Amino acid sequence: MSEKFGERTGKKAKRFSGRFWLNIITILLIIIVLVAARKQLYEAWKLLGQVNIWILLLLIPLQFASYYTNSEIFFTYLRARGQLRKTSALEATSMALELNFVNHVFPSGGVSGISYMVWRLGKLGVSAGQATMAQLMRYVVQLGTFALLLAIALVVATLENRTSNWVVMISTGVLTSIVFLVVFGSYLVGSEERMKSFAHWLTRTVNAIIGKLTFKRRNSVLSIEKTEKFFLEFHDDYMILRRDKKLLIKPTIWAVAFNLIDLSLFMISFWALNIPFNVSVLLIAYGAAAAAGFLVLTPGGAGAYEAIMVAVLTAGGMSASAAFAGVVLTRATLIAGSLLTGFMAYQHALKKYGQPKLDEVDFASASK
Repeated sequence: MSEKFGERTGKKAKRFSGRFWLNIITILLIIIVLVAARKQLYEAWKLLGQVNIWILLLLIPLQFASYYTNSEIFFTYLRARGQLRKTSALEATSMALELNFVNHVFPSGGVSGISYMVWRLGKLGVSAGQATMAQLMRYVVQLGTFALLLAIALVVATLENRTSNWVVMISTGVLTSIVFLVVFGSYLVGSEERMKSFAHWLTRTVNAIIGKLTFKRRNSVLSIEKTEKFFLEFHDDYMILRRDKKLLIKPTIWAVAFNLIDLSLFMISFWALNIPFNVSVLLIAYGAAAAAGFLVLTPGGAGAYEAIMVAVLTAGGMSASAAFAGVVLTRATLIAGSLLTGFMAYQHALKKYGQPKLDEVDFASASK
């Protein structure tokens, strides 16, 4: 009798593991995001009475266009490498929704999104090295094209005397950081020996940290062999990209489109509120806020993103109340849209492929 009871409870325990607990954690994190953004959501609700709803509704198709262009940055690269030829535009958009949702709900400066997409692309036959390279390439071309747009906006805003000295300093700092990251990253990835050394250092460091956190119960989370294979494949992908720079043409075009569409989301909200704005100052504010949102580990960069964007817009001559209204309305609408559509796309992926597991990722070759 006790054995049968044990079997039943064992089955029941198994039923409430894995995906079930992942869903519970996801829902709790969504609640945390909503709580963190409660002030913005409340203020946006109050603003709806003075909004031209027909103009504001343009945010819906533009938000989907933003997701699609974002995914196409690395999808076009992977297709050029012979991957994802049979992946439809609908699935590409769904993957972009999933990526945005994971980055919102599991805030980690973009690391969660990269890890998730390595697993997700692995289900479509893309190796971990190629998946990581594609995503880092996406960040690089996004940053590169945005840096160009930011430099143009900074020159225009300065000539029009539309911004203060501290905004110029921040923008210059952002541009310098982007250039440094690209140059240092190219230096590191461009050498097979440096990549091997980095792989060994990373393996030792991560294993040492995990060992201390788990009181030496787990001392070997990363394998030197697998980590080295992963980074060497990453190096090979980079060398192919450096030899054939035409692979970057389409991703760069999509990155420019993404940056402009993402900026237009804020423009739509200001138009809906009938608030005049300067495009150059808005672009600078968007860039400064995006950098803060990337560095701050609050859900979706909530709090820091809005504060910095409002501060830059105010420095550019817009009233604080008008800047706050436009930024909060945009952010609240996009957060709500990201959580709703992203959660559905994420659940569909879990239902189709199961719970994400790091041990399913093959660091040496394409996932099965």
